Amino acid sequence: MLTAIPLKMNKPESAVSPLFGHAKWFAFVDDEGKVTIEANPYDGGMPVIEWLLSKGVGRIVTQHIGAGPFRFLLQQGVEAWYPGEGRILLSEALERIEKGEAERITPENIDRFARHQHRH
Repeated sequence: MLTAIPLKMNKPESAVSPLFGHAKWFAFVDDEGKVTIEANPYDGGMPVIEWLLSKGVGRIVTQHIGAGPFRFLLQQGVEAWYPGEGRILLSEALERIEKGEAERITPENIDRFARHQHRH
């Protein structure tokens, strides 16, 4: 399953971006753990979601996502996972998913992730 994770920078040791659709970069991780990083060609909204779906993404890992985009992804069969709050490196996010330490985002808890309560 191809996983998409928004990043702050174009490097493998980047931190996860707290902004999903407005992230400048996305890491794509395949089933073998191979990571590729691509520039986000859009600035938020449905075009970002459609771009991810066109790439065959089956799972996203994000700290914040709007309720609308989340529900649309869910309807398309895409899983959403929360790696935790604060500064989290890509490698840490992937490790938390692998170890089952990330929290699944669901229709019941989406309000916690849709609010933009960034802690700086």
